[in-house]
Amino acid sequence: MTTPILEQSYGYGFVLGIGAAFALLMSLITRVLSKYLGQVQNSERFTTASRSVGSGLIASSTVSAWTWPATLLSSGAWSYAHGVSGGFLYGVGGTIQVTLFVFVCLQIKSRAPAAHTVSECFSVRFGPVGHWVFLCYVFATNVLISSLLLLGGSQGFSATTGMNVVAASFLLPLGVMVYTALGGLKATFISDWIHTVIIYIILLVASYKIYCSSPLIGSPGKMYDLLQEAQIAFPSATGQSYLSYRDSTMLMLTWTVCLGGLSSVFGDPGYSQRAIASSSTQVFQGYTLGALCWAVIPTVIGSSAGLACRALLSSPHSPTYPNELSTEEVNNGLPVIYGLYAVMGKSGAAAGLIMLFMSVTSASSAELIAFSSVTTYDVYRTYINPKASGAQLVRAAHIAVVGFSLFMAVLSVVFNYVGVTVGWLLTFSGIIVNPSVFTVVITLFWSKMTRLALVIGAPLGTLSGVLCWIAGAYCFGNNVVDKDTLNITKATFIGNCTALFSTPLYIVLVSLLKPDPEPFDMNKFCTSITLADDMDAEEEHAAELPANEQKKLRSHIWAAAVINIVLVLGVYVVLPLGLYGSNHDLSKASFTGFIVVVLMWLLVAAMYIILFPLWQGRHSIKVLLQVLLGRGSADGTSSVEVVQLQQEQKS
Repeated sequence: MTTPILEQSYGYGFVLGIGAAFALLMSLITRVLSKYLGQVQNSERFTTASRSVGSGLIASSTVSAWTWPATLLSSGAWSYAHGVSGGFLYGVGGTIQVTLFVFVCLQIKSRAPAAHTVSECFSVRFGPVGHWVFLCYVFATNVLISSLLLLGGSQGFSATTGMNVVAASFLLPLGVMVYTALGGLKATFISDWIHTVIIYIILLVASYKIYCSSPLIGSPGKMYDLLQEAQIAFPSATGQSYLSYRDSTMLMLTWTVCLGGLSSVFGDPGYSQRAIASSSTQVFQGYTLGALCWAVIPTVIGSSAGLACRALLSSPHSPTYPNELSTEEVNNGLPVIYGLYAVMGKSGAAAGLIMLFMSVTSASSAELIAFSSVTTYDVYRTYINPKASGAQLVRAAHIAVVGFSLFMAVLSVVFNYVGVTVGWLLTFSGIIVNPSVFTVVITLFWSKMTRLALVIGAPLGTLSGVLCWIAGAYCFGNNVVDKDTLNITKATFIGNCTALFSTPLYIVLVSLLKPDPEPFDMNKFCTSITLADDMDAEEEHAAELPANEQKKLRSHIWAAAVINIVLVLGVYVVLPLGLYGSNHDLSKASFTGFIVVVLMWLLVAAMYIILFPLWQGRHSIKVLLQVLLGRGSADGTSSVEVVQLQQEQKS
């Protein structure tokens, strides 16, 4: 049984106090935007943020949405268990998932600039049957990711403070539900930026404290020495040492999570929602720089707090001194909290808890707005009320936000009581929904894909993945299939790979064996999706794509290809395998150089995410300040003026 290191008052205080503060702040911001900048909360703005968000907010929103509790807790647990490779491989693997998704983002903006959700494209191309097949994957991804977020958050709060896990599951999404329902996607973007700023500030303070001023560590060289001592006292269970990349379990784990996690980006409507909301010329910069800025978060949290927890096990400052962490504590992601506690005391643990709260609420808001968008446009307007007015669409979105918040909480409680861990759910989810990855890609890029191929190929991919997963658990689990053997790394790796790569084979094979009379006309994506009746001039303008922007999007596709080749082959395959094959520990100089680069990378990423969105929004901020200071008109800024501001920002 895990002994909490903080009082319950920390848990309830953070969840209720900070949650209420964010709900009030976002409600105020929404009111100010409506009153002084003319951004009335109609259905288009609620769902798409007028398709004009700049790259700075897209980047910060990508960082925020991708900073799950697992980002913080699992990266630290990986570093604690496997050493220096843990946080780095978690960071690179997650980055690749987002940079690969850039291709889909660019294609959405190019092919369907008026889309509200990516699943609308399936409705246009494959009709109701194909649309519902994809919607099943969309909703499954939504449910699994939302459960993962609340499960990690509730378990982390419960283990750290002793807070009741049921209370945590229901209270964590409460404030998010309020400001998401009131403010829509634009409030979510602003909230994401604030959450991300707080996380970066805490990371800067904690990591520089550990490596620059802590009397327990204070330098990369001292950390290196302590990890060598830890290897003698508590030898690595899977690798050569905590300073080596020679750890086959770690490599298998990172590839499993990377491949399985592709579905949580490609199939999650929250990520395509950000592409739809972004300005077409800035989607590439927003997602790419957002991914690179995100990568440093798991890298630095693992390389600082995760390694500190391992290095200080023999110190009386460790919460578990003189023992290692139990399996339950590692599964709950406590190496990060314990590492911060060992170095900074209760204030460090509280800072870790605040980061955990920020990660849960910001990522949950993305899931809520994504679910409400799909429910509103792909279900309500498509099948229930095709002639729905803008006011009716907003009402449907509000109901979806509230209903899904309650459903998320209930499912989190169920998973908690049946003993499902974050790690188990993280590897399991990809096996179920990985077919959505190539389904989305082929739908947007290949005109010869047929409806029959979608209806047969995607479910068959899931079935193949599940069967191979169970077979792998049986083979590697001594002929036993249960919750524990299904979590064997080799079994989950086989299941994820099968679900991911069998699906395109099924789709291409069925499409070629039984082709349609004529290939699909991709221009229909642009002409068959309509805007709501309450759109304004800004939204109508943003849904059009001039020829010069089309050309720019094509050039961005080539740039994305180069970046992904470097990241996937160079950084994620060649570098780790080269270090694995070297069969040596990192030298003290190499380890010091790695830590210095990571700390500098963190500083640059923080400056970009914090400052660049403010710079891009300087025109709107200037207008707002002039009004508030009584130097401008208080009757709001017209939509035409807003369009002009957007054009200035693009140029």
